[in-house]
This record gives sequence, structure tokens and C-alpha cells, in this order.
Amino acid sequence: MTTRKTKAVPWRDWLRHLRVHFNLLLTPIWLFGLTIGAASTGVANPLTQPSTWLAWASLHLFLYGGTTAFNSYYDRDEGPVGGMLHPPGIDPGLLPFSLVVQAIGLALALPVGVPFTLAWLTLFAVFTAYSHPAVRLKAHPVSQLASIGLGQGAVGFALGWLVVAPPSGLTSPGALLHMLLTALIVLALYIVTQSYQVEEDGARGDRTLPVLLGAPRALRLAVLLLAPGGGLLLLDVYRLAGAGLTLTTAVAFTIVGGWMLTWAARFDARSTNANYGTAMRVSVTSGVTLGAILTVLLLR
Repeated sequence: MTTRKTKAVPWRDWLRHLRVHFNLLLTPIWLFGLTIGAASTGVANPLTQPSTWLAWASLHLFLYGGTTAFNSYYDRDEGPVGGMLHPPGIDPGLLPFSLVVQAIGLALALPVGVPFTLAWLTLFAVFTAYSHPAVRLKAHPVSQLASIGLGQGAVGFALGWLVVAPPSGLTSPGALLHMLLTALIVLALYIVTQSYQVEEDGARGDRTLPVLLGAPRALRLAVLLLAPGGGLLLLDVYRLAGAGLTLTTAVAFTIVGGWMLTWAARFDARSTNANYGTAMRVSVTSGVTLGAILTVLLLR
């Protein structure tokens, strides 16, 4: 009598495709909205509220994680992707797994409130359209930049704001300006993470800015996009914390901008792994530094 072997479920590969460690670097987008929303309404230290952490988990662990796995299912990258130098193979179960993860995130978003949940669903819709072949916003430069800038940037900011402030405040000139310039910062850092994927993106027909302009020109454009968003953040830091932290923030932005320009000047398209390493170091440095600065503002 023969025993039929049951194929093991590739849980570890599915979990790796969530790329949680990389998605945590998106926390400053949400923290920026939380900081400005708390300042506009006088909420003291929202980090002590359970709803704040519920909102953070629903977004960064489950929505971002699930949509990253969803994107991996359709992209089927064989080379480096954000947070993984050697991504595991794609299993048919990855697609339903990604949807289950996002459903858990939605369940966590509901107790935070209706406005937060609606913004969460808006971002879910944008990310789905970004990756799914029926729409594939990622394939076209304008729709790609709009979905990342307005989706991950502006809506990501709004998801932080809505934890502590009413949705009506998002239509104020100050909030709209913050959402716009957050979108520019996100686009700048998004270009960084695309600059080592030129060959694979081009082969799939995804016309990213590094594909269209070449990575060096795209990186220089990213620095220009970073500048106005960084300038607004400096004004916020000075208003909320004074000159000391403002100087630290200015130095951090200068270092990141100079790093990107140096990389652009020495860019070698043949060195995919080296470019991936540089992109990850820029991303980690930016994410951790901005996250630390915004956390200091929230704790003051």
C-alpha cells in the first residue's frame, strides 16, 4: 500500500512576500498625518491611545503587507524587489493568502472609525488597480505616479490624520498642502526603489520613470521632488519643536539628497545587486530618520 505525500503549504514563502520589514519604512507617511492632525486638534500624545496602534497595524502589517504579496503574485519578479534581494517563487496560494491578510486589516480598521475605514478602502482599491492585469496602473507612467503619490502619499497622510482629527479638516488649505507635498516625498523615494528594477520593469512593459528617463536622470528628478516636501517638513518641525530639531532634520534631508545625487553620478546599470543595496540603504536611512523625528514631535 502506497502512502500519498501531501505537499507542504509554503507558509514561509508567503510570509516573506508580505515584506513587513520593508513596509515598516512607510510608517513616516502615516506618522506625518498623525503629527499634523494631532497638532491641529490639540490631541496630546496620540501614541498612548489603543486606536492609534490598531490603525497602524491595520495599515502597515495587513494592508501594505497584503498588497505587497498581491503585487508579487502578478509581477513574478525574479530579481531584487523592495526588501528582498532574492524573492521566493510564486505559488498559486499566494493570491488568496494576500486577500485574507488584507481582510484581517479591514477588520482591524473598522473599530478606528468610519472615515478611517473609508480611506483604508480607498487605498485598497488603488493598490489593487495598481497591480491587477485588468487595470494595471503600474504599466503607465502617469497612472503609476498618480496611484503612488496620491494613494500611498496623500491618502497615507490622511490615514494618520483621521486617527485623531475629523475628515472635514482634510479640506483645509494647510492639510491639502501637506498631502500634496507628502505625495512628492513618497514619489521621490518610490523612484529610488525602482532604480534597480529597470531591466525587469522594462521587460514586463511597465514604463516607470527610471525605464523612460534612465535611472540617473530619474534619481536627479527624485531629489527635485524631495526638496519642497522637505522644506514644508522643516517649517513644521520649527513650529512644533524649535531650531534644534529643525537643524537635525535639515542635515538629514541634505545627506539623503546628496547621497541620491552621488548615486546618480556613479550609477552602473550592470550592477543590479549593488544598486539594490544602495536603494535599500537610502530607504532605511530616510524611513528611520523621518520616523524618529516625527515620533519626537508627537511625544513633545
